[in-house]
Amino acid sequence: MPLQVLAAGPSCDRQPVHAERVQMIGRDMLVEGVPASVYGMEFNGTSDDVSSEFRAFWTRAHVPAMGRRDASGLLLAALDGACHYVLVIPSRGESGPTKGLMSVMRLDGTGAAHRVDASRVPLPSGARTVSDIESRDGRQAGRTRLLELSGEANDNARRYARQLEQTGWRVVAQMPALQLDGSQRAKGHALAMQRVGERIDAVFSNRNGQTEAVIHATTSP
Repeated sequence: MPLQVLAAGPSCDRQPVHAERVQMIGRDMLVEGVPASVYGMEFNGTSDDVSSEFRAFWTRAHVPAMGRRDASGLLLAALDGACHYVLVIPSRGESGPTKGLMSVMRLDGTGAAHRVDASRVPLPSGARTVSDIESRDGRQAGRTRLLELSGEANDNARRYARQLEQTGWRVVAQMPALQLDGSQRAKGHALAMQRVGERIDAVFSNRNGQTEAVIHATTSP
């Protein structure tokens, strides 16, 4: 699959390495407001072969590139104008194909317009944004924000539900948020809210004396 159909924006379409298989992860995304595409790749050769091909491509193009290897694997990166290409290949055993994760970001922000507008999907009062990622799939868009708040998770979840209800949202589900270790112990509170054409799924968890919240909002025409 050529990068032309995966690129983060106009002209971010160069293919520095050949992959036998490509898996789409996110074609049309905004990561912290920056247009991006992310996809998995599988190669026939070793990580050294991929590194050599990556570096040779950018050397021919007269574009600065770098590579770094440590215990976790190999990181390759190149900055071609406003287009930032990053390929990460985790360490692996002796057998199996070489796999990597490629991201392409357009650093000048061309095309950076959120479809899930913050004014339509308010955040909890007093929240601090840790990360903000939006992805688009056809006519539907989803935006996921990781937040930190002071106070206890259940209290923050109840306040957020009341905040949304005041602007026309309705609660469609709420329940304890359980630990993922199989213990069935509650770690906080989860809720789902709806308004015409819009949905919010939120999880509020207690962490280190404060609340960590994941707010996922989806909109459709």
